[in-house]
Amino acid sequence: MTVRGNHLQCDGRSQCVSCSIYTWPPKVAKPKKYFRCEKCNIDILCEKLISSSYEYYDDGFIEKKVKCNKCDGALLELIWPRIPNKLAKELLALEQ
Repeated sequence: MTVRGNHLQCDGRSQCVSCSIYTWPPKVAKPKKYFRCEKCNIDILCEKLISSSYEYYDDGFIEKKVKCNKCDGALLELIWPRIPNKLAKELLALEQ
């Protein structure tokens, strides 16, 4: 995680020159989701640097998978600002 002055910084800024969302302050109105690639060791704040694919199942369920554009590895979805794991799970369940 790249944190500078308590702000979360997007590590993909060098690859995405048109993006204006490259830092998030420590206090936001509501928690936001961002992506982390453990292989590349980068944090991605917007969806411009990820690749999405969908898997369709016979029962009608659709699963969205997000991958890193750089290494094609799976991305972790995390929440900013950092909050306890139990509360993070509850917030993610409410958002969906």
